[in-house]
Amino acid sequence: MTKVETMSNAEWNVMRIFWTLGQATSKEAIMYLQRKTDWKEATIKTLIIRLQKKGFLKADEASRPYVYTPLIEESDAIHESVNNLFDSLCCMKKGQAIEDLINNSEISKSDINDIISLLNKKIISAPEEVECDCLGKETA
Repeated sequence: MTKVETMSNAEWNVMRIFWTLGQATSKEAIMYLQRKTDWKEATIKTLIIRLQKKGFLKADEASRPYVYTPLIEESDAIHESVNNLFDSLCCMKKGQAIEDLINNSEISKSDINDIISLLNKKIISAPEEVECDCLGKETA
């Protein structure tokens, strides 16, 4: 299994192109990335090679030019990345982090309704207060 935490921000930007297109040549990726970045062609090719070495992209070497396909689903990468981040936070700070994301992210009305629905279900079993887990459990 690939380790999403090894993916740099630049590599995430490259992967977003492949996730959006499903598959692409390096030339296509370069075209789209140069629309939104000031990266040189060589930089983008290096990032694609790194992603291939890390196991995030696969090149179909039977075709010329190579066609690259993601080896990890975007939803899986997001899930792993979010869980890695939240695993490193104090339990008491996770709600604050979620609030920060909501306040600083453009979210569709549909997504907001889905979040509200999820929170309405979650509140039924949520504890009154979450305890800090930073120091571990006390031993008696």
